[in-house]
Amino acid sequence: MNLYISASNRKHNSYNLLNKLRNENDIFISLADLDIKYCIGCNACQNNEENQCVLKDDMNKIYGAISKCDNIIIMSPIYMNQITGILKNVFDRFNPYCASENLKEKKIYLITVGQMSEEEQQEICDSIDNWFKSISEFLYFDFEYLYNFTSGDILEIDRIEKMYNESQLDSIIENIKNKINNWIRGKKY
Repeated sequence: MNLYISASNRKHNSYNLLNKLRNENDIFISLADLDIKYCIGCNACQNNEENQCVLKDDMNKIYGAISKCDNIIIMSPIYMNQITGILKNVFDRFNPYCASENLKEKKIYLITVGQMSEEEQQEICDSIDNWFKSISEFLYFDFEYLYNFTSGDILEIDRIEKMYNESQLDSIIENIKNKINNWIRGKKY
């Protein structure tokens, strides 16, 4: 089973594209629907027997979903040359996994949506890729940056379908599904 996380504060591109990617029995979480507090850096999760966060909020829904899934597919818009703040907040709250290693053997896939052309976004995507690879080392998950969509224009950021016709989007979605399935089967593309 896969967990799909829409890391946008709105329900537009990321939300809609992830719904096209996922299967009926997969878990889908939109961060726009959750109330997740900021990590307070207390490290209680590192020191208590259960390796659990002391904050009680909707992050528990994410922890529960992660425990049921082998693969986590995240889609985030690019805001200020980085993943969304709400997604960064979620990763800050992954601190309990440093001690528990509950992310070990999990695969996290990232898809982003940015407003600039692919060429203009390449450096930004490289930076995001490096950030995920660095945290994967101490959170013990495997990581793959799958794709970066471009809306092409900030004024049209919520209408990605204007940048890609239906057959292009279907082809990209199918390609992403194949990459995920191949990686699951151990055949890195």
